Amino acid sequence: MSDGHLTRSDMWKAMFGIILFNTLRSLFKTPRWWQKIIPGGVLNLPPALVLVLVLSGQTGLVMGGVLLIVTIGILCIAWGYLYRIFVDALNGTESLHLPSWSNWWAYGVAGFWLFLIVLGYSVIGVAGFIMVVSVLGLIPGSVEEAGPMFLLITLLVIFFYGFFPIVFMRFAAEGRMWMAFEPGPVWRDLRRIVRADYIQACLGLFGISLLGSLILGQLSLVGVVLTAMFNFFLMVVFTRVLGLLIRNALKSGPPARSEYWN
Repeated sequence: MSDGHLTRSDMWKAMFGIILFNTLRSLFKTPRWWQKIIPGGVLNLPPALVLVLVLSGQTGLVMGGVLLIVTIGILCIAWGYLYRIFVDALNGTESLHLPSWSNWWAYGVAGFWLFLIVLGYSVIGVAGFIMVVSVLGLIPGSVEEAGPMFLLITLLVIFFYGFFPIVFMRFAAEGRMWMAFEPGPVWRDLRRIVRADYIQACLGLFGISLLGSLILGQLSLVGVVLTAMFNFFLMVVFTRVLGLLIRNALKSGPPARSEYWN
């Protein structure tokens, strides 16, 4: 604040708060909104359970791999549902609309393309992370020495929280996956979109998700189910928030395509 006027940074932060408030208000005004959230939470649950079984050695690698592929297919439906909410935000819909789950095949197709984009950038990210850790000598020799590497992993996760919506926006513009991997346009969009409000939204999503998971995770099996529901609810809210922040930052451009569910 300066002389009673909002600075540019304060204006961006206020914009994030207003969009978040309006999104929550719109969501809670939706009749029986929880009936749209519960299926998404259920779809989020199987991949997490299978991954736990594989990592804990409670199932064989072959069977675990088959189950993981099947459950990723299920997860793609949830991603496609969130993608529809994201596209609506990019196109400037007046309020949050929770669509029906009846277009599950269309959601699965859209979610599959998003999964391929995430997979591609995850491979790049892991390769870059290994290179940085090796060059900087951050490979820990014990649990006590893992602090710097854990901090680097946290920063990488927060970065991807903000990065993926931007490349999804590029995919949504024309419906072509390769557009999400164009270095020049992606870099240009990053410079235009990543401002105080966008960073605040990404930190908020990461922090609330982590805190909620830690608290609900204490409730054993019930906690796992509640965590899946809570995180899907959170993704519905922040998917719209990030979509609107991207739209506001770009100010112009072609509307996002929605041919998957028309």
